[in-house]
Amino acid sequence: MNQFGMNLFIKSIIVTSSVLAASAANAEWAKRGDIKFQQQFFTDNALHTATQSANSSIAGNAEFNKAIGENGNFTISPFFRLDQHDDERTHVDLREFIYRHSGDTWEVSAGLGKVFWGVAESNNIVDIINQKDAVEGINPEHKLGQPMINLLLLRDWGEVSLFVLPGFRERTFVGKDGRPRALLPVQSDDPLYESGNKQSHVDLAARVSGAIDEWDLGAHIFHGTAREPQLLFPSLTPFYYQMTQVGFDVQGTLESWLIKTESVFKTGENIKDHIQLVTGFEYSFYSVADSSVDIGVVAEYLHDSRGKQADTVFQNDILFGLRFALNDEQSTDALIGVITDADGGGHVFSAEASRRIGDKFKFTLEALVWSNGEKDPLLSQFQQEDYVQFELGYFF
Repeated sequence: MNQFGMNLFIKSIIVTSSVLAASAANAEWAKRGDIKFQQQFFTDNALHTATQSANSSIAGNAEFNKAIGENGNFTISPFFRLDQHDDERTHVDLREFIYRHSGDTWEVSAGLGKVFWGVAESNNIVDIINQKDAVEGINPEHKLGQPMINLLLLRDWGEVSLFVLPGFRERTFVGKDGRPRALLPVQSDDPLYESGNKQSHVDLAARVSGAIDEWDLGAHIFHGTAREPQLLFPSLTPFYYQMTQVGFDVQGTLESWLIKTESVFKTGENIKDHIQLVTGFEYSFYSVADSSVDIGVVAEYLHDSRGKQADTVFQNDILFGLRFALNDEQSTDALIGVITDADGGGHVFSAEASRRIGDKFKFTLEALVWSNGEKDPLLSQFQQEDYVQFELGYFF
């Protein structure tokens, strides 16, 4: 084991031991968590200053829950990652530090929390409450804890959720020594804000959700600081503007079909009014060839009304994917897919597979390949950032 690996191992043991000792000190705390070792391999030399062809890291996550009285619950969820090359990816965060108190028809939450909205496979454009922890990857689970006060009202027909968000979390970005990333690193240390209150701006949000027969419906409104900043050239300084977003999400479960749609309208002084849409389906074949294997076919269309002026690669794209579930004792599953630019701007191939090893371990394989993106100014910067990633997790 090299010096970095030894140091990483020692630090991970210290952090893990501290977490376990703290949880064991009070048996009233329910606890769960994981420690994951991750190894990345890059297939090409980078076009930028990061020269490594491999990267190692260790991450840990824990969740502690404690009942407070008859109707209260307190949750603490710390997270850390130690990365071999990228100082920006080495970080610690509280994903949750939140108290919840519930009545018969309501629940109030206050603290740092996580909220997920969305039904689509490729991109959850309605998911607006939390900031993304972008150094962790594109998985929607990778979120920074959001300061919030949330009132949830339970009704016979569904739910009403009201949010006051009294603090803003800046997006994390891969550093100059990290991969995969674009040609130039984002200068995230000195961001700009439209609001004079900067990180202290109070955002507001509301969501109504319910079900009608086989259809799950949701609608929301958000007003405040955009979670995804504009990157100002030439320095790539993040600019966090004010915006209003109105959107809806729909999912229909029709026997073997899942019909999914998300759409948002965004407006603000520093952005062009536009509509974004993700819509598609997943069709499942169960017990293929009289086996225990299920196969799902996923197809989605992604649209941004700004066209080529959009600050996202998903402005006229099509996703096609296959999901495999072996339904075995080891919970083996896999998802492979490709997102293709309908304007001829390139393709993004992805693959992910996982399998449990015994009761405590899980192995995950992930790969991402950018192809034929020369005509797309955003996609072309990742032409030599293809990678394969292996992860071994221990769950406690």
